[in-house]
Amino acid sequence: MTLLTRLAARQLWAQLRTTEWRALLLASWIAIALTTLLAVLGDRMERGLLRESAALLGADLVLSSSRPLPADRLASLPLEQIRHTRVIQFPSMVGQGDNLMLVSVRVLQSPYPLRGELVTEPPGEGIPTPGEVWAEPRVLTQLELSLGDSLEFGYQPLTLSRELLASPDRGTGFRSFSPHILVNAEDLEASGVLTPGSRANYRILLSGPAEAITQLDQALRPTLADHERIHALSKDQPLTGNALGNALSYLKLSALIALLLSALTIVLALRRFSLGQHTRSALLLNLGLRPGQLVRVYLYQLLLAWLLTASAGLLTGLALETAVYQWLSELLPQALPPAHWARWFSGPALGLALLMLLGLPPILQLARIPVAHLLRGDAPPRDRTAMLLQGCSLILLAATLLAFLQAPLAALGLLAFLLLGGALFGWLAQAGLQLCARPLARRLLLGRLLLMRLRQQRQWHRLQAAVVVMLLTLLSVVWISRSDLIEQWQAQFPSDTPNYFLINIQPWQKQDVDQFFAERNLDTELYPMIRGRLTRLNGDPIKPQLSPEQQDHNTLRRELNLSWRAEQPAHNPLVAGEWWQPGDTSAISIEQEMAQELGLAMGDRLGFDVGGVQVEGEIRNIREVVWTSFRPNFYIIFSPEALQNAPATWITSFYLTPEQRSLSRELLQQFPSLTLIDIDQILTQLAGWLQRLGDSSALILALSLGCGLMLLSVTLLQALEQRRFESALLQTLGVTADQARRLDLLEFLLIGLVCGVLASAGAESVLAMLHQWLLDIPPRLHLTLWLVLPPTAALIFLLIGWLIRRPLRLEQCYRLLRAG
Repeated sequence: MTLLTRLAARQLWAQLRTTEWRALLLASWIAIALTTLLAVLGDRMERGLLRESAALLGADLVLSSSRPLPADRLASLPLEQIRHTRVIQFPSMVGQGDNLMLVSVRVLQSPYPLRGELVTEPPGEGIPTPGEVWAEPRVLTQLELSLGDSLEFGYQPLTLSRELLASPDRGTGFRSFSPHILVNAEDLEASGVLTPGSRANYRILLSGPAEAITQLDQALRPTLADHERIHALSKDQPLTGNALGNALSYLKLSALIALLLSALTIVLALRRFSLGQHTRSALLLNLGLRPGQLVRVYLYQLLLAWLLTASAGLLTGLALETAVYQWLSELLPQALPPAHWARWFSGPALGLALLMLLGLPPILQLARIPVAHLLRGDAPPRDRTAMLLQGCSLILLAATLLAFLQAPLAALGLLAFLLLGGALFGWLAQAGLQLCARPLARRLLLGRLLLMRLRQQRQWHRLQAAVVVMLLTLLSVVWISRSDLIEQWQAQFPSDTPNYFLINIQPWQKQDVDQFFAERNLDTELYPMIRGRLTRLNGDPIKPQLSPEQQDHNTLRRELNLSWRAEQPAHNPLVAGEWWQPGDTSAISIEQEMAQELGLAMGDRLGFDVGGVQVEGEIRNIREVVWTSFRPNFYIIFSPEALQNAPATWITSFYLTPEQRSLSRELLQQFPSLTLIDIDQILTQLAGWLQRLGDSSALILALSLGCGLMLLSVTLLQALEQRRFESALLQTLGVTADQARRLDLLEFLLIGLVCGVLASAGAESVLAMLHQWLLDIPPRLHLTLWLVLPPTAALIFLLIGWLIRRPLRLEQCYRLLRAG
């Protein structure tokens, strides 16, 4: 160990007794722990649901279609060295006794899978044999099944032979999160669950050498029909990891705010530390230490501090990641793979970067302390390099926001708010403090002294208020957005929202289904549904008439569910036009957002490809559609004469009370081929996700609160140290110790109130921005925040000030004044 490292270690040991170094270590520990948590958990989610490549896709290339794929679909393509198999996937209700459950059915044929493997209990190979079914644990738990029991699948009872623990090729959309069952293709026809017009996904899985797959991909893409898509590992990510990544946005937001608080604490702690090191640095330079050596001594201290916090932060991050993953594991579709080893070093790397980048500017200032400081107390000159490094630290924070939040608009907006809002709130707080102090100055002696202090300490109050307002704003954002996310979700669904969808009703079953509902006094209405693709606008192909952004609209990239009606749906109010009269043969009603985003207007004629038949109609009215109503809704509704001769299935939704749930069992017993979707299961699963993620963020919120209180304490300690000298001077001039203390507490009370009001305004601004861009919920005003935050902030300031501000005795005042 060299002389400089020994000196750094001895100084660090002494510095650990100071408040600023304890705050510095605690803030670094929190930053490293939370970065490790985000990096590891996020990578596991990404690797498990986005980048698990062929093992999760089940193949190297997948051809997916919303219509049955012909047997000769691949006949003209290069299939040398290529293996392929077919999969059909659709939602369906299965049951055992009186218990029913919505599952995602995968109908398989050998060989399967082409990549990855099926993990079952008991272990085995291949796929279910005819008459057997494999089901995931949630199916067994909810339906109270054991291996060997019979599972009712439409008209076909199947024997549960294995428990499915993990599987590739889970499909896209919400069905990837639904519990899965695997069925042999030979049992599909006997079950009767898949009928013409059923909503199913048809896939051909392909695998082979990389060169052959690339050649097949290039040959297959030009032959795609409108209803077909290719999922290739190198180009597409069809899996549902994006949905899970969006669900983790709030968790990331909470952790990022704690990171920002940690960075602020590190900045203030280092600033406070460097101010106290001027005399020591001048002494070391006077004793022969060169400026470069002095910089190394302080850098060694930061490096030793980083080693301590990196070890503790890694262990804490591992514990947090384990806790959050266990908390979410019940809702994950399958077990996630371990994170990449490099992710474990992201937390320590960020901690080191923060300490070094934020620590170098004050350290370089210390190296330029003049030796004359020992006699005259000269301050070091400003250093351009220090300012440049401070700019680098801001860039690092911006990069962290962009990397972890994965929402550039929200990240840049939040960063701009911190930079511009801090400066603005600092000036507003200083003006607000003086405005509040003027009435007190006219009535109280302490008020006049307070007004003089506020005028003398304008610069310090701007800095202090900016930090405190940012702190209170960020903590408020974490807390309020959590409750908003859950409340807004719950408010979308009134108590009578339909909780069942019934689909795949064939025309010959419609009358019997209507009678079933009528006999049981259930309020429901059947809607015809047919699939068609929008192809033409005013007689010409539609895409050349649209902008590139409009061409990418979802309604043009897939087949739409079309319907026809003689009367206007009661739950779809008109925003333009009028409903058609009986006998109108070519009228169209269009959904409002679709019309706006595609630039469609009243009188435009739209053409659709309906099963190879061209159908055209004129837009006569525009409807407002609330998609979360869980009622049958359609982008396009035709007049009856336009589509009623086209082959269609029927759909409806209805509400069953808990006492009526047995009717769903009766319905499926009478009509086994229908698909009954239990919306309550979906809502419960989604609500569970929100609740679990919100509860998981409570761990991060607790760390954020601890970091925030620590930051507040460091800020007030700096303020009180400045006030001690003023109090000593006042007491020697005749002010009592109690009056001097009350003056400090009155100042803190005003700072808390003003900062609380400004933080409420800042939190409302950030919440509106995040709700609009990140959480995708309507912004709203939070009156509770305005009523609670200002008095709470004032109380916290008073409490901390009362705890750390001790009265000075007269002899202490003399010593303090003599020491300067």
